[in-house]
Amino acid sequence: MDNAPTPLVLGGVSIIQHAGVGPIRQRYEPIGGSSVLRLSGGTGIKMTNWSRTATTVSGTGYLDPALDALDYAQPLELLCVKPRAMIGTARQFSLPPAAQRRPDVTPWGWALVRDQWIDVLVQMQGDGAELQAVAGATAYRIHWLPRLVVLASPLSSEFDEGTGLYDWSLSAEEI
Repeated sequence: MDNAPTPLVLGGVSIIQHAGVGPIRQRYEPIGGSSVLRLSGGTGIKMTNWSRTATTVSGTGYLDPALDALDYAQPLELLCVKPRAMIGTARQFSLPPAAQRRPDVTPWGWALVRDQWIDVLVQMQGDGAELQAVAGATAYRIHWLPRLVVLASPLSSEFDEGTGLYDWSLSAEEI
């Protein structure tokens, strides 16, 4: 993966950090219907009925993201900028379905050799990823950028007339 900033995309509108919007920060939080139930002997069992992802995105810059034309009453596609990752000693990983990954950014991988993570090639076969073997590697790590279908709240923003900067944020939950 190159080091050029990947735009966050909400409802087809790109938020590009080098176009005056500034660095984008994204946070994920699991939400779900789960609880711990206790058996008669006190052993806990976690029961999960459903799980989804909530996300918060924010930034600071000389422009706000200009998302006022979006219809926040409808589900929106969110192409995320915060990577998800898996790590293991094996080179094979099962990724989330392609519909849950950004279609414009291919997964990328690293191998841990001594104290250094190095880029490795990733071969995709459906939702399976196999990382290139590296002599001396003790761990492998695969990354991807999520694609979420969300219900979002309209943008919250603040403008500082003294600095000319906008602070903005939005919250969304996967449907």
